[in-house]
Amino acid sequence: MILHLVSTLVVALVALGLWQRRTPAVHMRFMTAAFLLDLGLVLYIEGTRHAVEAVAATGRPIVWFHALVSTTVIVLYVAQLSLGRRLRAGRPASRSLHIGLGLTFCLMRGLNYATAFVVASPASPAATIQAAVTAPATPPAAQE
Repeated sequence: MILHLVSTLVVALVALGLWQRRTPAVHMRFMTAAFLLDLGLVLYIEGTRHAVEAVAATGRPIVWFHALVSTTVIVLYVAQLSLGRRLRAGRPASRSLHIGLGLTFCLMRGLNYATAFVVASPASPAATIQAAVTAPATPPAAQE
């Protein structure tokens, strides 16, 4: 639950950064804060849950997809921060690539956010419910 709240904060920081895209100094602060918080979240998850080993051990395609999207998001953060620094240094040729990768980043971060909820849910809730429904009932003699 806490991890989802932190992820929601990251998404809010990204949204604020997009909102402030015409004010480069403020935009960069929001995006850098989002990156640092997101990177910290990834490191925390790896340190406490051994995410890499968990992904390798699972057969759930959604977990593999989430891991791929999460890795792509981190790579895109680094690319965006690098391109943003070039823009701030007066190299406007980076602008169109920064915008294009920014749109890709937003799509990937949205997928990351959505799949995080799916990955955190039980692997097969239907099987759990089925097991509870078909559990042996208490024999009538034991009820008396």
